[in-house]
Amino acid sequence: MKIGAQGTAETSPMTGIRRSELAAAAELAGTDFRVTDPDLASDGVALRGDYRLVSLRSGLVLHATDTHDVHDLTTQIVQRPGITCSLFLKGDVNVSLGDRSFAFGQRGAVSYSHLEGVIVARTRPETFVRRSRRGAHIRKVNVTISPEWLERDGLQDISAHATVARFGTDHLGSLRWHPSMRLVSLAEQILRPPAYAPLLQGLYLESRAIEIVAEALHVIAQTPPETSAQRLRPRAHQRILELRELLDTKLEANFTLDEVARDAGMSVNTLQRLFHAVHGMTVFEYVRMRKLERARDALEREGVSVAEAAYLAGYTSAANFSTAFKRAFGASPKSFRALL
Repeated sequence: MKIGAQGTAETSPMTGIRRSELAAAAELAGTDFRVTDPDLASDGVALRGDYRLVSLRSGLVLHATDTHDVHDLTTQIVQRPGITCSLFLKGDVNVSLGDRSFAFGQRGAVSYSHLEGVIVARTRPETFVRRSRRGAHIRKVNVTISPEWLERDGLQDISAHATVARFGTDHLGSLRWHPSMRLVSLAEQILRPPAYAPLLQGLYLESRAIEIVAEALHVIAQTPPETSAQRLRPRAHQRILELRELLDTKLEANFTLDEVARDAGMSVNTLQRLFHAVHGMTVFEYVRMRKLERARDALEREGVSVAEAAYLAGYTSAANFSTAFKRAFGASPKSFRALL
């Protein structure tokens, strides 16, 4: 578990996190933290796993967790004003913020193509309530920036800065976007940081948190009133979703883009344009990522060798596989297998 502005503590996946520890950490995120259900004693264990809540610099707070809920857990805190960027890599929770309800994450296994980033703005202190299920495995990264941090550290340097500033003044304004593979890799690196000394690890985490903020602010600046996917006709959008399901069943096959386009009943150019509008990547980028995800799952759940995982991902070179894997997930294949 990691709490505070400096240093880190290495924990096993089953380290117990007590209510009193959550309350101490929560001071960085807001005020009046409570566990409203169940009625835990101060030393009662609420979560198990790795819980990291740190202030990296004035106005920049990182919250990263890889935890299992011990109870059907409901917590509450009054959050300070700011913009929070959230990325759930695994698991889901239901939250309310003021009078608005949000569903963060997705239940069950989630592939890269289905991940969503969520950005929420708060212009005043607001009550945040989190509800999750016993046994839920949550892997997520939040980065929160204060209004002062945004003004001090370069709002004027952001293209379309007026759009970002306007978003920041819309209380409980929110948007969702498909995060880049780079952002997902950064989140994985934050969840699995190297065992550096405290100062170096703080710099390591801060550099990655700032990159996440940069992408989120770019999304705010560039997001039109409707996304490309929303502007697609419903039938075209549905055809691309059906095509994605077909691709998931053909990962083993060696197919050409012409064959995929023929199956979809459209030209190659139309296929690429529509697929990118919905998923933010090309057809073959999607297939490559799905194969890497399959290899990662085999490493984590079945303990296959790195060479076997490379074969599953379609790589003949273990070195090339390791490079692509680390670029996608922020850690080597061997480190994922070592979690068993």
